[in-house]
Amino acid sequence: MFWPAAVLADGVLPSSGIFQLGLTAGAALACSLACALLWVRTRASIYGAGLAFAALEGVFRTLPTLLPPGALQAGSYAALLAVTAPLLAASSSAPAPRIASACRVASMVLACVAALALIFVYETENGTIPALIAALCAGLSVALTVWFAVQAATRRAGRPLALTLACVHAATAWMLGQDAWLSNGADTASTPLELARLLLVAGALLGLALAGQRQEAATDRLSTHDHVDAEHVAQGELRVAELAGALDTQRQMNALISHELRAPLATISAAAQSLDMILSDSGEAVDTRLSRIHRSVTRMTELMDQLLNQDRLGDQAWTPRGEATDLAELARDVVSAMQPDTAHALVVHGADRLPVYCDRPLTSVVVRNLIHNAVKYSPANEPVRIEVGQTQAGNAPMAWLAVVDRGPGIEEQEQARVFEPHFRRAAHRETQGMGIGLYLARRICQNQGGSLTLHSKVGVGTRFVITLPVNAPGQVDAGQAAKT
Repeated sequence: MFWPAAVLADGVLPSSGIFQLGLTAGAALACSLACALLWVRTRASIYGAGLAFAALEGVFRTLPTLLPPGALQAGSYAALLAVTAPLLAASSSAPAPRIASACRVASMVLACVAALALIFVYETENGTIPALIAALCAGLSVALTVWFAVQAATRRAGRPLALTLACVHAATAWMLGQDAWLSNGADTASTPLELARLLLVAGALLGLALAGQRQEAATDRLSTHDHVDAEHVAQGELRVAELAGALDTQRQMNALISHELRAPLATISAAAQSLDMILSDSGEAVDTRLSRIHRSVTRMTELMDQLLNQDRLGDQAWTPRGEATDLAELARDVVSAMQPDTAHALVVHGADRLPVYCDRPLTSVVVRNLIHNAVKYSPANEPVRIEVGQTQAGNAPMAWLAVVDRGPGIEEQEQARVFEPHFRRAAHRETQGMGIGLYLARRICQNQGGSLTLHSKVGVGTRFVITLPVNAPGQVDAGQAAKT
């Protein structure tokens, strides 16, 4: 507090203004210290300029005889322009960068003038040079006041800062105008205007520092979040890699099991064919048993194909090999193959001929899977119905095949889940099976441009419906073409 004490002891004003003068010196000192701390922390030039402005302006207003007035006045305003220029450059207005450049040039010119005044002007009495400097700087502050006032009135972003700078330069224009007439900086130091101007500049710089600190904190939080997100992504990628490795191992195991099972099945099939030739005249009972061996081998081979198809479907590398075929004939063939090994009656209803475009072997696997499930859940005295027919999906004719049983039915809350992989109904988990049949069946139908749906009622039974296109993709039905 040596500076305010020196001001009070100097007594350049009447006793009524001494307290105000000391208060202005104290405010200048506090602003200088605050700017010095901010500059040490950030090394930003704007806080260095704020330090220079507060120090030079405080000395000029409170101890005007200490140094040449022209030097103090030019140096103080040069520092104020150095504070203003970066704030102008940050504005989103188009002319702002050019005005900021002009302020920087003016600041450098005034700094040179201050240096020359220190070197060549030693007298401290009032003179023409300080008055001329004050008049030029007052005019420039009037222009800046108008600019910042317009910015505050027309732009919401940065409005508090623009208003603060408009007030700063309005006060500066008034005080420098007084200086131009009176040529004595201390004449305005005893008024609240100089104290308010120092506090406004300090407030603008402090607000800028707080905004920078908030932005830095937000950046740190964002960096922390990015780091956490990166860790989550890395963990997810590791988990995906582990799952991919496990899936690849499972596929290799499936391929190995399929390969190992095919060899004994081929041996059994060849032995059965040899027995067919050797025991060709052994009677109906032997022929029936050999037929059952052939059907069992065929069914096991198809089950292995189904297992491998699951891997290819999961890999999205499987493509159906469509062909024009007869869905009614396909249903009859499947029933003929399954009926000898099934205690339930398998009954086919519908058209004798029903054209369809599908992958016949895979569709046969789907139909066999549905019939197998119907047999599994139906009472022993109830037949399983296989119905075929044709419908329309928009303008496209579709063939359908339904497998109907009189089993216990499926609860409504479970109907949406029966097509999920490895899902098994709670009431029938003791029934043997892999739990992948319906999932694969629906995927096979969907990959052929069709669908697999169900309609079930508890205590009544279940109806699974396969829907497949009659025509190949891009092919127009002849009847529909004739209508158009």
